[in-house]
Amino acid sequence: MTRTDVLVIGSGPAGLAAAFAASRSKKRVVILEKMDSPGMKLLASGGSRCNVTNVLETEDFARRFGKAWRFLLPALCDFSGESLLCFFEQNGVPLELTDGFHYFPRSGKARDVLELFLSRISSAGGKLFCGKKVVSVTPGHPCTVKCADGEEFSAKSLVLACGGRGYPALGGSMAGYTLAEKLGHSVTPLYPAMTGIICSDPAVGECAGISLDECIAEVVTKGREKPAARGELLFTRNGFSAFAILDLAGAIAAMLDKTPVVKLKLDLLPKLSSAELSEYFAACRKNCGTKHVSSCLSEFFPRRLAQMLVNGTDPEISRWKKADCDALLTRIKQGIWEISGVEKWEKAMVTAGGVSLKEVDSATLASSFHDNIFFAGEMLDITGPCGGFNITWALASGMLAGTSAGNSSAG
Repeated sequence: MTRTDVLVIGSGPAGLAAAFAASRSKKRVVILEKMDSPGMKLLASGGSRCNVTNVLETEDFARRFGKAWRFLLPALCDFSGESLLCFFEQNGVPLELTDGFHYFPRSGKARDVLELFLSRISSAGGKLFCGKKVVSVTPGHPCTVKCADGEEFSAKSLVLACGGRGYPALGGSMAGYTLAEKLGHSVTPLYPAMTGIICSDPAVGECAGISLDECIAEVVTKGREKPAARGELLFTRNGFSAFAILDLAGAIAAMLDKTPVVKLKLDLLPKLSSAELSEYFAACRKNCGTKHVSSCLSEFFPRRLAQMLVNGTDPEISRWKKADCDALLTRIKQGIWEISGVEKWEKAMVTAGGVSLKEVDSATLASSFHDNIFFAGEMLDITGPCGGFNITWALASGMLAGTSAGNSSAG
């Protein structure tokens, strides 16, 4: 049996940050990773560029996570914003503001983020074991961890940073949640998030590959809160994706658990108001003569999309009645699309759901049931939007969990 002070399960950004933080307190640290190499999801993030964080101040940043935002504050106050930027600068991986909002490594390489943590952990005496699938955790002082190959580890403190279910080819699985449940924790329902959605209308597939720079998507619900997002919209062979959709996928997946169809309202042309678009149609009816309706739309949309929007009826616009133009305007500005599913776990960048926050101390990220077991990253029921939110949370929560575990192992 290998004995250590702090044992971290998982080598994603949360696990790496936890191991780094624990190693700073001169503790013996071991990381167990079930894949053959560490940080595989991290290396794939942001198109292999790794959007580490963004410009938002701590409270504004936290509020983007929804109702659970206050839970994030202890971790984010210690490691986000300026402190996060300084950390990467001081450790040789400066971050660069690329578009006024998102920060990426100046090198453009996610691997630099991974190597930063691996080198610092190694230089502090930490050890990484790959190909170690954990099958059981026995709580106690110390905890005992058993791997599938029969090897056992003993640790004064344990950090569960096993990641979510998304991208199983890169290590996503139920393993961490299963371990948490066996330790007595409740795991909320898990849904694929930050992924594409499937539309019931087969006509959408005719526009596959078409991308609109800016759209507004809003989930139609009876409640006061109506999940909405603004950004790029991509038509796929069976639905929609890109930034206007990714942030809504988790909420849609949860709703589809209770109903076979979720209605999504799309504004495909937010740069024009309904009144301005109505005036444009009126001018076309008056001045464009034999020009077809789809041709009039070509000022705003690619031809295939314009033809799909006119729904097979594409006369000369001068022959169209105002009622026809109004119907088209509604389809463009307030079109309702029936969503019947979300893409499977193989394409989900994030997991919605996780270990119940009611059973974890936000100040230390310690289990309410075991004072020397801690959680970090996607293990917890916390999901942020696109734009560096989830990686920042993974790093900040890993830092807090690792620091807490290091302190706990001293006792």
